[in-house]
Amino acid sequence: MIAKVIFDMIYLILIVTAVTLAILYKFSPTKRIFMIICAGLLFVFGASAFISEYRQQEKLSRTQLEELQEQQKIFGEWYAAYQKDIDRLDRNWQSYHNIIEGLKAVDAQSFNAEAFNTRLANLEQDSIEEQIKIYMLVAPQSLNRESRALVEELIRKTRQYADAQTKTISLSKSESTPPVELENLKVRLNDIMIRESPEGLFTAQEISAIRAALGD
Repeated sequence: MIAKVIFDMIYLILIVTAVTLAILYKFSPTKRIFMIICAGLLFVFGASAFISEYRQQEKLSRTQLEELQEQQKIFGEWYAAYQKDIDRLDRNWQSYHNIIEGLKAVDAQSFNAEAFNTRLANLEQDSIEEQIKIYMLVAPQSLNRESRALVEELIRKTRQYADAQTKTISLSKSESTPPVELENLKVRLNDIMIRESPEGLFTAQEISAIRAALGD
């Protein structure tokens, strides 16, 4: 509707301009004066069109900037909450390594199988709780399509990482269920850690792409 009104206005202006030029041509004393008048009108119309286009671009740029800033805010808030989940995943994984490394320095006389298994059981519970939180993550629907797709890929990688982390801890806890023989337990837990440990959580590519898309 708005576009039709604008088109009608332009059409009307062109008709008025054509009629005006025809009248000027008829009543101008010389063609030179007529050409000067035409040049003046052309300059005025050209300047008006340029100013109108500049203002339209300025308005569009301001709108785009505001939208971009809003997108940056949406992702920034989401990412801040996401980073807290990653910090908890990191703490759980560091605790697991500390438990396994600590076992290497224990001898048969000082080894307490029940206490060791309880530590892994508690860690397993923490890991499962964090795994559930990771599965509750969703990409903000108000993000643009490109950025939302990147966030969804980031979430997919994070879930995969959390799954492998929990699986490793759970298998280690099961293996350490008493009664166990210390040296055999050390071998089995080392094998689990090597075989089941998740690869690193590599999300730098997605995060960089999101920031680039949002001009951050």
